[in-house]
Amino acid sequence: MTLEHDYLLNGRYRIVETLGQGGMGAVYQAIDENLGLEVAVKENFYTTDEYSRQFRREATILASSRHTNLPRVSDHFEIEGQGQYLVMDYIEGEDLRQRMDRLGVLSEEEVIVTGAAICDALHYLHTRKPPILHRDLKPGNIKIDPEGVVYLVDFGLAKIVKGSQVTTTGARAMTPGYSSPEQYGTKRTDARSDVYSLGATLYATLTNTIPEDGLARAMEQADLTPIRKHNPKLSRRLAVVIEKALAVFPEDRYQTAEEFKEALLQASTSTRNLQHTDEMTVEPPPEEVIEEIARGKKRRVKGAIEPEMKGEPISRSRRRKKQRRKRIFWMFFVLFLGAGGSWYGFGMPGKESLSELILLALNLTPNPTATMEIVVTPTSEPTEIELTPTDTLIHHTATFTPVLPTDTPLPPIEEPTQETAEEPTEIPTPTLPPIPGMSITPTTTPENFEYPRDDEVIAFASHRSGSVQIWLYSFADESSVQLTDIEGGACQPAWSPDGRRLAFISPCRRNQLIYLDARIYVMSLETLDTVMLPVEEGSFDPAWSPDGNTILFTRAEDVYRSRIYRLDMGDGSIQWMSGREKFNADPEWSPDGSHIVFVSTRFTGFYIYIMPNEPGAEALILTRSGNKNNYNPTWSVMGDIVFSQGKTGGIESLVKVTENMIGVDAFEYEEFRVNVDLNTVPEVDPDFSTDGFWLAFEGWPDGSNHDIYLMRADGKLVIRITTHSAIDFDPAWMPLILE
Repeated sequence: MTLEHDYLLNGRYRIVETLGQGGMGAVYQAIDENLGLEVAVKENFYTTDEYSRQFRREATILASSRHTNLPRVSDHFEIEGQGQYLVMDYIEGEDLRQRMDRLGVLSEEEVIVTGAAICDALHYLHTRKPPILHRDLKPGNIKIDPEGVVYLVDFGLAKIVKGSQVTTTGARAMTPGYSSPEQYGTKRTDARSDVYSLGATLYATLTNTIPEDGLARAMEQADLTPIRKHNPKLSRRLAVVIEKALAVFPEDRYQTAEEFKEALLQASTSTRNLQHTDEMTVEPPPEEVIEEIARGKKRRVKGAIEPEMKGEPISRSRRRKKQRRKRIFWMFFVLFLGAGGSWYGFGMPGKESLSELILLALNLTPNPTATMEIVVTPTSEPTEIELTPTDTLIHHTATFTPVLPTDTPLPPIEEPTQETAEEPTEIPTPTLPPIPGMSITPTTTPENFEYPRDDEVIAFASHRSGSVQIWLYSFADESSVQLTDIEGGACQPAWSPDGRRLAFISPCRRNQLIYLDARIYVMSLETLDTVMLPVEEGSFDPAWSPDGNTILFTRAEDVYRSRIYRLDMGDGSIQWMSGREKFNADPEWSPDGSHIVFVSTRFTGFYIYIMPNEPGAEALILTRSGNKNNYNPTWSVMGDIVFSQGKTGGIESLVKVTENMIGVDAFEYEEFRVNVDLNTVPEVDPDFSTDGFWLAFEGWPDGSNHDIYLMRADGKLVIRITTHSAIDFDPAWMPLILE
């Protein structure tokens, strides 16, 4: 029965009003007449003997629990034929449901702090002996008091876990959208069930929408809508954390509340310093709101607690006005285009202004002569690009001229004069002595490393503007901006080691294996000035050396033959490195610059070779992949070499070898797939982040939409970062100076 106003319960607790009511019980606000204190009374309607015994055991344990983010259970009793009652502190303030009614979608920082505080409470409960599960986590059961302290309330359905038991007594809280799939049946619930419900609660606070029901998802009748579909402004890093907590299978979620808390705090730079803070608070509700709630004007009391249907907003009130500020770079770029400005990559009007904004976006030091004034001065006469060798190879150009003038002499290419022996017809089994300077101490990927740093940037090529151009993707804003607009297109971006210059090739009309008419250009991100390097037509695959003094590149002789060369960025001289008659391409440096790897077809198939950074040095085979072809090697600071692999006409995936495979024979050779999940293939053109913890690559698992993906180096996490319908390819990770 529902207790009426002014009813004296158990001779002590005077009922003030009903706070909430459902099929399994009710929650009341009451006055403890013995102590004159406000209390909350949770009523359960289950009266079987077994349930009564369990209730007494669990109530006793709850009464001994003390935690900053939990109300204190002060009393418990049963009334025969009526129900069981828990008496706990009444927490003044507003719950998350009311807060969303008032503010709409909550800010990321507030949601992270709220979630971390609840994780603290859950960790305390889950580590009790025996463990305690809450089992009914949802916005209405999280409250913020007048001091901004976050509380997890309503323990009427809490369960004490003994060994591997399955619940056979007591109520299972099943709130569609918030309950984990295992709560619907007889499967064992554990701490991960509470992790799921908290993830669903945080999903709702960030989107104003309840996630799809866990049971429907488990039965493959529904899919979880990506959280950023509802809230595109949400950081991708936090989205990854929330969606992992909402995994259908418990083993795919965070395994503990403490692990979930750590991932939440790491999702934002503003909350990482709270990792070891004992108390976390959010902005308290205004005094007038608390007074309104106290007067009952804001409280929603229902005859039955019914969840909102999936896809419907939880609140129709005004959205919170405070929005996360976009970085100046992207905001200015949109305003610039909206004002009718035009940018042609090279020699663009007002480029000095935009270059400073790019430096802000990339966290570089602006050129002191740059100004913020936009000057639009149309030009019609192109200026030829001339190369005067300097340390930086930056030369002002008025407009882009993609064709090298015929009267511009090319520097001579130094090639060995001695005769080169004919290439063997069989793959040798070489022995390679220890490589000086290549002893690298591997590091371990940090736990809960869920997303790259905010200051990371990836350059990539895309068709999205109608032609292939270079774009920049910012992890801070999770958005992309076009960098070039060149007639003939541009692709194959390659960063200088300091991140201040970007090499690329043009023309580029699509993603190809060989570019017969391309040349290599270098753009300064400080001035946006660009220079065409002194290389012949058919040059592509630029790769900066770790010291920034040289660039490796491929030059095509025809559609079947290409060679590897090295360009000195100081004097402009070019030296032949390897390859004569066969296809040779995809050069890549070792982290210390002492060696290079590249792809060659000097024997049957595409294999990866390694050689010292010396012109004409012996190149030895590295990969021994049988009838599988290998492409696009990338070499991490931790000693791993990752490349694309697949049979001719087959599906490519990312494969890894370690440095200790250099020089071993075919019987000792080992290689491994980076990610065993076949749902992410094809995976091509990988590029390591500076710290070696992440790989960017091109993928199209749906069979058509080519996008840029991230993969953690251990293969345990894959994230799609571009979603445009156009083809995105050639990802290149901007280097960072690691402290």
